[in-house]
Amino acid sequence: MSTNVAFDANILFALLTVIAIASMYLAGRMAERRGRRFAAWAWIAAFIGPLALPLLFLFPNMHRKNAAQG
Repeated sequence: MSTNVAFDANILFALLTVIAIASMYLAGRMAERRGRRFAAWAWIAAFIGPLALPLLFLFPNMHRKNAAQG
């Protein structure tokens, strides 16, 4: 009798769900630190998943821009 857990569709679905939710939270928090809105980037991450994280770095940091001006 084998004690290995089969890597079936349910485990894969649960893993992908956790990754999607975590990427939504991380994208929102990273966006806040860069001067953008949490909710907007959480929704973006909801649609494109973890790809929102590198996409966030393509936009300028709004806090750095404001600190240099004033």
